[in-house]
Amino acid sequence: MNNYLHFINKLLATGLFIGKIPGAPGTYGSILAVFIILFFPLVTNVFFIIPFIIIATGISYYEELITGVKDAPEIVIDEIAGILVTFVFIDLNFKIIFVGFILFRFFDIYKPFIIDKVQELPYGIGIMADDLLAGFFSWIILNIIIIIF
Repeated sequence: MNNYLHFINKLLATGLFIGKIPGAPGTYGSILAVFIILFFPLVTNVFFIIPFIIIATGISYYEELITGVKDAPEIVIDEIAGILVTFVFIDLNFKIIFVGFILFRFFDIYKPFIIDKVQELPYGIGIMADDLLAGFFSWIILNIIIIIF
């Protein structure tokens, strides 16, 4: 692949280079995802999310091949996908988005249950799988909170 395509892949994998900001790239990528949802709420539609996950997995895998680093912190397209999963089929407002964001970051950082184990999967799947599971667990708890309150 030529340098132009390498650049485009890195641009997408790092969330428009948000993931290259020092400090907490996963949190920055998650914040970017929240802004994307605020401006384009249809991205939480399952018909958008499924193709996005497939494409993001390919982008992640290619970035892993280019850099030689397994699940580099600068790759944040997986956090974006995880946040989208957190809010699928949910009526959004600022309170819900805030709670969902906090839940997602908790599961993404601490990786309880099987979330930690799936990172070892090959071909970009491991990069994506832990964040998708974090999003799924966040979605479950967020729905429980919505029902209770």
